[in-house]
Amino acid sequence: MSKKFQLKISQALDKLGKLDKDIKEAVKFYGYPDERKMPASFETLTRIIIGQQISRKVAEAIWTRLKKENLTITRNIISFNPEKLMRVGLSRRKSEYIIGIAKATTEGKLNFDELTKKSGGKIKEQLTSFRGIGDWTADNFRLFALQDFDAWPGGDLALQEAMKILKKLTERPSNIEMNRLSEPWSPYRGAGALMLWHIYAKVKSNGKPI
Repeated sequence: MSKKFQLKISQALDKLGKLDKDIKEAVKFYGYPDERKMPASFETLTRIIIGQQISRKVAEAIWTRLKKENLTITRNIISFNPEKLMRVGLSRRKSEYIIGIAKATTEGKLNFDELTKKSGGKIKEQLTSFRGIGDWTADNFRLFALQDFDAWPGGDLALQEAMKILKKLTERPSNIEMNRLSEPWSPYRGAGALMLWHIYAKVKSNGKPI
């Protein structure tokens, strides 16, 4: 695994701060985000899929129900029909995605141990080849499960709102603008994403931007 996957968030942000003074000032003002390492596993990928396009609160509630029913283990769901997962709050489409990925995992088509040995680009290419895994999901998995601090889920609305604050923009940036603004951050764009989420959480809890 690349050395860039082995940095702590604080180390990656210190390096990013040398590339972008706004990040450096944000770290001084808000502090570092908490470490958020998750295992590279089917459970983690499932949890990220659940979080697609819904609020964090709703996603956590669905995840809790899945855990309670022992529906986060591949062998328990590979023979299910979508209706079984829909009863805990998942949409039919997400239910189909999760069942399909569970089958791919048990059949060896998706091997999480092998993923950890690949480059970020190869990881994303493989993950997005499965139905239900788009760029946002793949980049979040790279970031949280593999600590790939160059993964960039720039389509996330919270990141866009935080980028607006960080760069003192008049409007929330589009996906294209987010990619342009993050280009100078490479290879620490993922660390930048973690900082943006941190900013968003701080501003939201305070009720107003800085």
